[in-house]
Amino acid sequence: MSRGWTRGAWALAALAGMVPVAAASGTLTVALNADIRSTEPGVNRDTNSDMVLAQVVEGLVATRADLSVAPMLADRVDMADEGRTYIFHLRDGVRFHDGRVLRAGDVRWSWDHWMDPARNWTCRSFYDGTGRGVKVLSVDTPDDLTVRFTLDRPSAVFLAQMASTQCPLAILSPSSVGADGHWIAPIGTGPFRLGEWRRGQYVMLDRFDGYSARNDEASGLAGGKQALVDQVKFLIVPDVTTSQTALLSGGVDIIPALPAAAGQDLKRFSGVRVHEQELLSWTVLLLQSDDPVLSDVRIRHAVAHAIDRDGIAMVATNGLVTPNPSAVPRVAPQHGPAHDEWPAYDPEKARALLREAGYAGQRIVVQTNRRFPNMFDNAVLIHAYLRDAGFNADLAVLDWASQLSNYQKGRYQLSSFSYSARFDPALTYDALIGDRAKRATAQWYSAQAAALLDRANRSADEVERQAAFDALHHQMAADVPIIGLYNGVAVAATRANVTGFHNWAANLPVLWGVAKEGE
Repeated sequence: MSRGWTRGAWALAALAGMVPVAAASGTLTVALNADIRSTEPGVNRDTNSDMVLAQVVEGLVATRADLSVAPMLADRVDMADEGRTYIFHLRDGVRFHDGRVLRAGDVRWSWDHWMDPARNWTCRSFYDGTGRGVKVLSVDTPDDLTVRFTLDRPSAVFLAQMASTQCPLAILSPSSVGADGHWIAPIGTGPFRLGEWRRGQYVMLDRFDGYSARNDEASGLAGGKQALVDQVKFLIVPDVTTSQTALLSGGVDIIPALPAAAGQDLKRFSGVRVHEQELLSWTVLLLQSDDPVLSDVRIRHAVAHAIDRDGIAMVATNGLVTPNPSAVPRVAPQHGPAHDEWPAYDPEKARALLREAGYAGQRIVVQTNRRFPNMFDNAVLIHAYLRDAGFNADLAVLDWASQLSNYQKGRYQLSSFSYSARFDPALTYDALIGDRAKRATAQWYSAQAAALLDRANRSADEVERQAAFDALHHQMAADVPIIGLYNGVAVAATRANVTGFHNWAANLPVLWGVAKEGE
């Protein structure tokens, strides 16, 4: 099982109830580099959407800062039938933003909502048996405070998947949708509720005075949450320089995502605090191995040898992190020396492989965008490295929506990209491994890799899982279906009067517990 859910301790319990909440005041203004994509969790999503909605919705479980899983809306979780059955005992008295009291029927309604194919929920395949995740055979509600999930097989990542930041199994009030099923707004249980969304301008969240906080320590997305401001205003400020100027002048209180160099510049100002955190997210170069040129593994190895990953990581993170070729994050406990092995930077070797493969100068295009500066800068460097090694490489700068759509449809040769945080390495490998004919976002099909991932997904033995992860990376270095560059680094900046702000490895800043002195 995932860390924190061992066979020796099947149940996790934490008392829940109303706890004293400090008086809230003022508005916290947070600069976003782009607007959110939607208000429906896990549907038409990106990192900014995840960040905003994490303040609004909650699940049965949540992830702590140490990456272990804890009960959230559940008071405790029991396991039975050798890990095939999960029984969630709900906290009594939790309210939705519309005043409705949480009951087991709302969990069942939420489950049916997300599993409806018409919703296009990103993570449905993790639960319906069409991907490599489990198949949930049934969701039963024996009483108003008990929900039982029955799986087709044991899973070491079921709870971690439920706590995903990309597509959490968010528990919603049925009033989130209209009578005809159309999406209205997320009516969740979080410490903030959705106020006003003016597209391209701002998203306003209002403090939820009826919030029922847990009485355990806040950690990551888990534990006791206290909203210490009346409102959070996510202000859309696409230009980095403009957001920095607004921070220094007091028009913005928090910039949650900055280029590393910009954060270094802000350290010169006494009225600003800069926060740095290595992340679970993974910045990569996608390779379309079904492409007529890149289908030759020698060409893919040539790409790997052509790229100086140390140089890219140095430029992108201002030297804050070192390269990571592995889908296992450097901050994860499963990352060891085996995960640092990769074809070395060697342009001469790249040229030799191109000659051996009979490469005749076919055009290869690297896709990127300007919305995410690190993706653009990485692509510029990669383009230069490829041309130096003898590739006829071009750079295509697209708008982010187009590049993301191309990723979702598999329409690229090379693409400068990044994967959001996933709390268990098996979930990242699951995003990579699959049949492109069935899932266009899959990067890698290998029967051996699929079998190793199945072991990591099923086994509760951490030694066996570690061996599977080590073998997966060894196979990845041989097949080169993707080139891992580095794990992300979160560089955030706050005004000096902002207290309680912190980031964590998921790169999902939480705004409960954050206040402004003097207000």
